[in-house]
Amino acid sequence: MSLKLSLIIPAYNEEKLIGKNLSKILSFLDKGPYTWEVVVVDDGSSDGTCRIVESLKRTEVKLIRLDKNQGKGAALKAGFLAANGDYRIFSDADLSVDIETISPFMQKLKTFDVVIASRRVKGSVIEKHQPWLRENMGRVFTLLTQTLTGSKVVDFTCGLKGFRALSAKKIFAKSLISRWAYDAEIVFLAEKYGYKVCEYPVTWVNRKDTRVRLNKVIFESLRDLIKIRIFALQGKYD
Repeated sequence: MSLKLSLIIPAYNEEKLIGKNLSKILSFLDKGPYTWEVVVVDDGSSDGTCRIVESLKRTEVKLIRLDKNQGKGAALKAGFLAANGDYRIFSDADLSVDIETISPFMQKLKTFDVVIASRRVKGSVIEKHQPWLRENMGRVFTLLTQTLTGSKVVDFTCGLKGFRALSAKKIFAKSLISRWAYDAEIVFLAEKYGYKVCEYPVTWVNRKDTRVRLNKVIFESLRDLIKIRIFALQGKYD
């Protein structure tokens, strides 16, 4: 019997929440009618993230360990290329989007090649907003990404995205961005390769204990967006 779902979870120094949230994930998946695996990719954590994942002792939970911190894009690439599911979905470890959203995602993936969680399409709900500066920086990132890639997607950075196996294999085999603009690259490649993309409205809650430094993110995001454009012109995505 083929494996129906691979859930990929990138994690970096998430010992405070990874145990509790994996328990939520496993409880939800255990109730489902389909076969599944959870692929946790530890992005060079220096805390107890790996120890907590290993302590679960579940054969359905795979742990991939990157030797050093390489960025979320690199972690996702490793996870997606190691996954075996017909449908491959990634979720942020903080579960800002409820894990039960996987069910409608899988339904949508029967029709679409790529499904993107969105906080900015009709039907979406933000229960707890990010601070004003962070939220508006996200909007600026969206505008820059649309300008540099030509995409019409309205929310690139929401932490839940789903793929059919074939689209996942092609997109992540070609992805080159390791850090902040990985979302933009994923969407750009999906559209470049002609995949059917759906933006799905979700309920989203901001996580308080972010470790992101805005000044660093702004610089690296702009740099990586420009890289995507250059890589495309150089034919590296062909």
